[in-house]
Amino acid sequence: MPTIFELFGFPVNDRSQDVEMIRKSRQCPFMGATCDGGGNRYQTKIKLTSQEPLTQYFNRDVTEVIPGVCSIQAGEDIWVVCPRRLFAAKFDGQGIPPANHSIHPHELNLLIQSGLLTDINIGTWAEVSFKHRVADAEINYHFDYVIAPLILTSLRQLLKSSDFLESTPEDLRELVKLAKKSGYFQDERQHLADMSINLPDLSNFFILEVMTASTSGSRTENSTDMRSAFRNSLIKSEHTSPGINKRQVWGRMVTQLFAKTALANKWNGKTIWILQDTLLKNIELTTRLRTVDIQNNPRRNISLAIMDYSASVDNTKEMSFKYTLDGDAGIDFDGSNSFTDILLPKIVPPKVELLKAIVRRKLDAIFRL
Repeated sequence: MPTIFELFGFPVNDRSQDVEMIRKSRQCPFMGATCDGGGNRYQTKIKLTSQEPLTQYFNRDVTEVIPGVCSIQAGEDIWVVCPRRLFAAKFDGQGIPPANHSIHPHELNLLIQSGLLTDINIGTWAEVSFKHRVADAEINYHFDYVIAPLILTSLRQLLKSSDFLESTPEDLRELVKLAKKSGYFQDERQHLADMSINLPDLSNFFILEVMTASTSGSRTENSTDMRSAFRNSLIKSEHTSPGINKRQVWGRMVTQLFAKTALANKWNGKTIWILQDTLLKNIELTTRLRTVDIQNNPRRNISLAIMDYSASVDNTKEMSFKYTLDGDAGIDFDGSNSFTDILLPKIVPPKVELLKAIVRRKLDAIFRL
């Protein structure tokens, strides 16, 4: 039966005092902040009422908790089920995040090997929602992370660069409003459009998409749902967790893989898909994909960053960066008048629309590699 492998960042059977302190304050060691369940587990939130057994476990100031399950072991395989376990870049403090806040070795290696520039400040914006409509054609995507070099400049000056030659005075006014709402301006007495602030250099940017396994086979009456497994693992130790829904994972990934890659390509950027080797192995077992046979094609590559659990010196499991893989997408990003065109976005919006989507978000992390 499947069981939880890691809970709030540590093996479920590690009940040491330091680890228990982290758990009782519901901290995510990968974000350096309160665990949010990976951003997609809010429906499993547990209210710590007087009738809830977990209320006595967590610190008194904790009134609710999202199950902090990082990974699940099913048979010999360990499946990551929380995207924060593979890559996390979120700062919940005020102001500009400190460089390399809560960065881990596997994340550092991933960023370096993926081709990000070194010795400069790299800005990261999480959960960037991008919407754009022209007539009946609509672009509506959610990017896990957008990463780009930071430059200290004004919005007016930035829009003079070659990336934004199609921008209009209305675009500038909208960007100022968005940046003001997101807290980019420290001194609003100045003319905001001409104030130097930290902005992304979109001539060299990356979109990072994190794909993890999803869970299935949970039944509340059998205590195999996520809430029950989480509760029992903390109180009773013995538990059974939900299983892994393998097909749903890559099926969801395929619907976005080509469109987001093509869109970044058209903006002279790059999309990198971060996933665990266990997931990639399952995709290859159940489809005709054979990554070892795929040829490199810089003009239309799909780019993967593969992570895995490796054994540490004390024989515990640690997350590590394994390798990058660039291979021909097999479709023409300009369209080929064939049914594969259904995988591509209808339109490529002006790059200023991506800038607006980024500025709508606060700066979540700064990396210096």
